[in-house]
Amino acid sequence: MIDKIKLSNKEKIRLFLSLFHGLKTVYGTYCTKSGKHWQIKEKVTERIIENHLMGRQPYGFYPLVGSKTTVGIADFDDLDPLLPITFIKRAEHYGLFAYLEKSKSKGYHVWLFFPENGISATNVRLVMKHILDEIDSPNTEIFPKQDSISNINSYGNFINAPLFGKLISDKKTIFVNADQWSKPYSNQWEFLKSIKRNSDKVIDSIIDINNLREKNQEIENKISKDTTPIGSRYGLPVCIQKILCEGVVFDQRVACFRIAVNLRLVGLPEEFAVVILNSWRLKNRPSENKRIITPDEIKEQIRWAYSKDYRGYGCHEPIIKSFCNKKCRLYNFNNSK
Repeated sequence: MIDKIKLSNKEKIRLFLSLFHGLKTVYGTYCTKSGKHWQIKEKVTERIIENHLMGRQPYGFYPLVGSKTTVGIADFDDLDPLLPITFIKRAEHYGLFAYLEKSKSKGYHVWLFFPENGISATNVRLVMKHILDEIDSPNTEIFPKQDSISNINSYGNFINAPLFGKLISDKKTIFVNADQWSKPYSNQWEFLKSIKRNSDKVIDSIIDINNLREKNQEIENKISKDTTPIGSRYGLPVCIQKILCEGVVFDQRVACFRIAVNLRLVGLPEEFAVVILNSWRLKNRPSENKRIITPDEIKEQIRWAYSKDYRGYGCHEPIIKSFCNKKCRLYNFNNSK
């Protein structure tokens, strides 16, 4: 089972689960031929991990548990390892340990690991977004994609775990050395044993030193000063209009949620939002052979959007930023930073 070191199969599985785990009663998988992804609502067992490592069925985990996570992942969709390596070096500048994985498709994942009991996902995401901004790659996808989940039927998004046995021979889903221009580690299990976890104290210090909470709050305060929603005074924001017209290639769930929030703000009933977004989903062109968001996932995002009085416009989200337009009255504020 991948590399001959003095670990039994059970020890390898337990080591793997200690690093790549999240919600315990649901996981994700995909078809190796079509690339289609789906969710399986079953308890995550050692047999599931064994099947993954042996190349029988891929395993993806949902890293967000409540408001905590044990990992942070930046998903770089490019064959060139320069950008993910730059991220790692910038993370090291802040005292963070980050590790490079060659993903199953054309890009790389950068992994940050945290204590097994988890730390604030909000803080992890703040720091990772800050580093991505510093290396001029703000649209890079981050996992977890949300700050928290609270609904019993909500799971967030799953990330494909590394070391899928069927792809190891193709040098995919394996960890590589960022200091040797993405040369694979010769022994993946020895590498996993050597991984260092980042403490919440380091994350907190990065946030404090760079005033990340204040910067984030400043944007939210600026938006909330006008108690009249942009939607009700000006119609849908320009970015939302473009997303509805053109569809998206990444972050479909985030885009769906933000569209739904804005449809609610302009007074559209929830059932109308379902119709509009089910039509919109067919315009999406997901990258990396990812599947189009399903009607059930559409309903889940709409339910979240209509369940509370959300008034933020998601200007900080990569998918919204990618549709940012000078005609929006928040454009100058957001781009003056």
